[in-house]
Amino acid sequence: MAVIVVGGTEPEAGATTVAVGLAHRLAYAGHSVRIERLAGDDRATADAAFFATLDFATSSGEPLAADAPLSGDGVTVVEAATGSDVAAIAARANGRALIVGSSGASAAGEATTIANHAAESGSLALPEDRLLAAVTVGRLIEASNARVLTRSTEGDASICEHIVIGPIFEDSNEPHFSRFARKAVVTRSEKVDVALSALLTETPCLILTGGNDPSAYLLDRVASERVTTLLLAPGNTVETVRAIEGTFGSTPFAGPEKVERAGELMAVAIDDSTLASLIGA
Repeated sequence: MAVIVVGGTEPEAGATTVAVGLAHRLAYAGHSVRIERLAGDDRATADAAFFATLDFATSSGEPLAADAPLSGDGVTVVEAATGSDVAAIAARANGRALIVGSSGASAAGEATTIANHAAESGSLALPEDRLLAAVTVGRLIEASNARVLTRSTEGDASICEHIVIGPIFEDSNEPHFSRFARKAVVTRSEKVDVALSALLTETPCLILTGGNDPSAYLLDRVASERVTTLLLAPGNTVETVRAIEGTFGSTPFAGPEKVERAGELMAVAIDDSTLASLIGA
């Protein structure tokens, strides 16, 4: 029975990513894992609900009060709210503290620090990773203030790893877009040739700019294939790109693909001896 309390040094430090990656690492090392979220900030409810969807750990699915009992069978991973005294919470539960920061500087006392957004992977370091930084289509809709013309089968949870601006024209025989997997393409609504060329490649989201309704042919094409969400943004292309570019790396952690990737990276960042130290083995 062990408790590991995970907390970030600042908002968006990556505490949720580390907590889920650690739970994944523990589960695949053969441990029974419980993962919980402490109340105290705006993300607590959403994070707790997300934890309940994980198939390798148990969770209450609700934020826990600060004085809630944390220990139980197996290993309990607890994400603390932003600004919490992680070391104090861990001490109260007779557990260990894992603090997520950007520099990897040593933490005080018995706490361990793991560096997120590190230059490269390694011990107690999670590197910058395109998949983990990827944005969901739902977040792009929100940021661009766009109108949804048609949704893909995967919908708002679909992931985009790149923003690609449509060129002036596109030769469908040598598509510019084929260089980028899983992308959001931004182009003016009247550039039907460019939009159709983007659809020949993996494009979960196509954002048309300028506010003018696109051609009926393009609408029918996207609606029939159901692999791309088509949006109509009110601003021009430059305004739209500026609105969405900040969503990368700041989108709340969620989704099975990101969970698996976090687990893979954590397997490198937390070796067996560090894992044993964290659970007091």
